[in-house]
Amino acid sequence: MATDWQPPSDRSLELAEAPRDALASRAVAVIGYGTMGRAHALNLRDSGIAVMVGARPGSPRGDLARREGLHVATVPDAVRASDVVALLLPDEAMAAVYAAEIAPNLRGGAALAFAHGFAIAFGQIDPGSRPCFLVAPKAQGDMLREAFTGGGGAPGLLAVTDGSPPGTWALCAAYAAAVGCLHGGGWRTTFAAECIADQFGEQAVLCGGVIELLQAAFDTLTARGYDRVNAYFECVHELRLIADLLQRYGVDGLRQRISPAAAYGGLTRGPRLIDAAVRDRMAAILDEIEDGRFAREYLSRHADPAAGTRTLADREAATPLARAGRDLQARLAALDAANGPHREKETRR
Repeated sequence: MATDWQPPSDRSLELAEAPRDALASRAVAVIGYGTMGRAHALNLRDSGIAVMVGARPGSPRGDLARREGLHVATVPDAVRASDVVALLLPDEAMAAVYAAEIAPNLRGGAALAFAHGFAIAFGQIDPGSRPCFLVAPKAQGDMLREAFTGGGGAPGLLAVTDGSPPGTWALCAAYAAAVGCLHGGGWRTTFAAECIADQFGEQAVLCGGVIELLQAAFDTLTARGYDRVNAYFECVHELRLIADLLQRYGVDGLRQRISPAAAYGGLTRGPRLIDAAVRDRMAAILDEIEDGRFAREYLSRHADPAAGTRTLADREAATPLARAGRDLQARLAALDAANGPHREKETRR
């Protein structure tokens, strides 16, 4: 295998093209055994790669890794024994653990692997001239593991740092194949592009914009006297049906598979909601991500007892929308237990 191998720049890298031998004789330490770390570690092991999990003594997640048949060591010991160190810790913990337990114990020439670009994109970790690559699955960790055990996987975004030596792309592609991230293709990107686009998608759409839109719609209906169960079904519960159709068929295919009234209403009323002012605010959010303001705010406030992540999530959990969701899910679960699982079907609404 040539050390200057690189994936194609004009299309996705396909699974059969990955130079798997680049990883075959290397030991990998997975640092962090959350949902993504667990998926990487188990999928690497099942692909025949020598894997060790680095965890703090007494860690419940480390105990889980042991029960699942993985070798577990302290973080320093795992790093010292490995040729590739995969940092799969939360963004807010990454820099401190790297400085204290990983950097001092890295072998010469050992590679760093990431599943998200945050630490590199915003200068939390400087890999220098060390091999450093990104394999970002386009699936949540448990879903990646489930797809892998079923014989599949997920698409992935791949990157290497500018300072990485020759051979890093081959190592990146081999790692992506081993964890199941070339099903659907591996797409070249950069650490910064992956991180910024990911955070923007989360904030503007997936975890921010959509939730606020659902909240506003639910509140609008219930304020007019409509039953909260009815409001929840129509504004929240059926979102999965639409998301599944969108993922499977695209925007135009979605329009063809919903009722003409739903298609016309969406096409004519959607732009009234998402107008030029909303697009301007989206651009402002993107500015904050690109220039690092969001990263600095998040790192400084994540654990703030007054305005941190947990406090904000607890506040949201007390809203009428969240309470209605918990009540309805409990009722549906009881019905499923009594009558068999309820399954939504593709249907014209």
